[in-house]
Amino acid sequence: MKLEAISATGFRSISNAGLESCGELNVLIGKNNSGKSNILTAIKFFFDFFNSEGEVATVTPDVRKATDWHGREMDSPVCITATLMLEDQELDTLKEAIATEAPQVRNGLFGSDRGNLVTIELRFVQSPMAMGYISCISFGDSISPNDGSIFAMQTESAADVARRIYSSKAAFSEINAVETLARRLDAEYWPRSLDRGVMPPMARNLIDQIGEHTTSLGRLVRGATTYSEFQRACQDRIQVLHSTIEETVGTAIEHPVTTFSGDSTEIPDYVSSFVRKVGALQVHHLSEQRKSIGQEEAARILKLKTSRGQGQVLRGLQSVVSGLLGVQIDAFSADDQAIRRGRGVTAELDVDEFLVQVNGSGIREALRLILDYEFERPDMMLVEEPEVHLHPALETALMQYLKNISKDCQVFLTTHSTNFLDVGSLRNVYMIRKSPDTQVQLLDVTEAEEAVPQELGIRLSSLFMFDRLIFVEGPSDEQILRTFADTLDVSFGQAALGFVTTGGARNFTHYATASTLSFLGKRNVKTVFILDRDERNEEDLEKLQRQVEGTSEVRVLRRREMENYLLSPGALARFIRNKSQGVSQPTETEIVEAINEACESLLEVAIERRVLKRVCSPLIPDRRAIIGRGEESFDVAVEGQLSKIETVLTDLQTNLPDMLATARTEVLGEWADRKLDIVPGEEIIGLVFAKFDVRFNKRQDGVKIASMMTHAEIPNEIAAIIRNLVK
Repeated sequence: MKLEAISATGFRSISNAGLESCGELNVLIGKNNSGKSNILTAIKFFFDFFNSEGEVATVTPDVRKATDWHGREMDSPVCITATLMLEDQELDTLKEAIATEAPQVRNGLFGSDRGNLVTIELRFVQSPMAMGYISCISFGDSISPNDGSIFAMQTESAADVARRIYSSKAAFSEINAVETLARRLDAEYWPRSLDRGVMPPMARNLIDQIGEHTTSLGRLVRGATTYSEFQRACQDRIQVLHSTIEETVGTAIEHPVTTFSGDSTEIPDYVSSFVRKVGALQVHHLSEQRKSIGQEEAARILKLKTSRGQGQVLRGLQSVVSGLLGVQIDAFSADDQAIRRGRGVTAELDVDEFLVQVNGSGIREALRLILDYEFERPDMMLVEEPEVHLHPALETALMQYLKNISKDCQVFLTTHSTNFLDVGSLRNVYMIRKSPDTQVQLLDVTEAEEAVPQELGIRLSSLFMFDRLIFVEGPSDEQILRTFADTLDVSFGQAALGFVTTGGARNFTHYATASTLSFLGKRNVKTVFILDRDERNEEDLEKLQRQVEGTSEVRVLRRREMENYLLSPGALARFIRNKSQGVSQPTETEIVEAINEACESLLEVAIERRVLKRVCSPLIPDRRAIIGRGEESFDVAVEGQLSKIETVLTDLQTNLPDMLATARTEVLGEWADRKLDIVPGEEIIGLVFAKFDVRFNKRQDGVKIASMMTHAEIPNEIAAIIRNLVK
């Protein structure tokens, strides 16, 4: 039996959401307070409802606090609906049980293929009483009140059943209390003469220890004057309680329930049997606040170590831990001092010959999960934040372990870690968001892997964790933009904005593929390319815009590159003073002069870059023209393509003087007003730093300069770009 789907309505942060198409390993990923834990809790509460007694209603439900109701609206029911995938044998057993109680439906039941799915809806209400109950069980993947309904119960019927169950349980509980008192209150403690209505001290102590049904127990003692009379009163009370139970169980339900064969005033045995079957599913919940590992685990390992025939089990457990975590575990009997210090500690757990308590929290957390599974071997594991205290290598090892055990144990885990998403080979990943209610989206990982080429280096977490992706040329560009955003009080985190580094403008076409941008568009992920202007002209800009039109947006900087936006005299002066540790003390005026001198010395560089843009454009033979050459021979087709390239090279060589002259005219025409924009900013800063005996490191120093720039020193253009990114 596996969980195929689960949904909740009106539960905590969940108005109406759930998981569909659940698999072996299910990863719920999202921000803090998005509702991931509430979904896991809904799963836990669903399976906790079922028990070995096969009850279909309870007056002590898990869902009972005001905070369990969405918006505290306790007038509406909380519904948790789960679809279970039954094995063939389980399905046949259920059908046979139904047919045994209702032979007239056998042909219809076995004559049609209803599939292996069964859906159960639980309801939790506060009126007419606080209770939880099974409102419907149906064949198929949804609640079907007609042909597919196995069992259905309205609130009034559930109240009848809940009261009956409560009455029977109360009677059984009182029977146990009376029997305990009668057994433990010996005749020697009963006074030889006792007035009616008096409570012997020993009886009062025992009643207080029992702690339940104190009024009824006190009445039995006070109503007797002798010990034999007390014993007869206990037996009489037990007989009355048994009669009450028989009468309660034998009383028909006032409001009938719906069964597969029609209405009934009794809960069918096949329903109780199926409820017990679901209740037999072992679900282990590893909550965020988990118990520290130690004495209990040490005792269990020590028992394996000292029990005949358990050596192989212990070695297997040690092998699993060693292979995953690279440590050796063992357990030993505690010495007398440890026993006194530990108040009853009889066993101690060692990790690499040190007590587990002195090992790192990462190892202890990983051991908690591994040993819980290896000892309990549950059918389902609910794991909250398994990455807590783990470094990336341990995260990867633990994720691989969870993938391995999910073949035998269905796993649901919540996480903030993108490493759990990027580990690969995941097919059941759910993005959890809160806007304002908890929303769940099953991520199409397969489509992402097909749409986004692996060589782009875009992690799956980038595709699914963010609402906006910003493509920049280099890591320093991202760092500078983030630093400026912090200064401007613009939150990239709240906008769920992530960055992808392309490695340069030459890779624009590689990243701006139709498949990648189309996939992101379908996911409602806004994409923006921020590119250096370099030596691009208006024709180049229009070409870039056409390439992504309708799927993305291109922002080309007005200045040549990101470093040109760092040419703040005040910030540069402050940075040079810090970096030189006070050896150089330039003023802002001196920095302005140094910037102008650097620009003048780089005039020829600016001109040459214009020429190089054209001269160094890639010349590539047309592969498609060669392949689709028709009757033409291969040699001739290749030679034709190479000849075209040769012609272009000849033209470039011939026109080089004219290109230089044109570039010089263009640069000089802009020089007076825009020299700070068209000269490479990295080289300007490098020359300014050199004048004051400081070396410029683009990767390290760029973001530091940006961090020293005040709100007023950040250029308006870049400030506007940053603000628009989060709109």
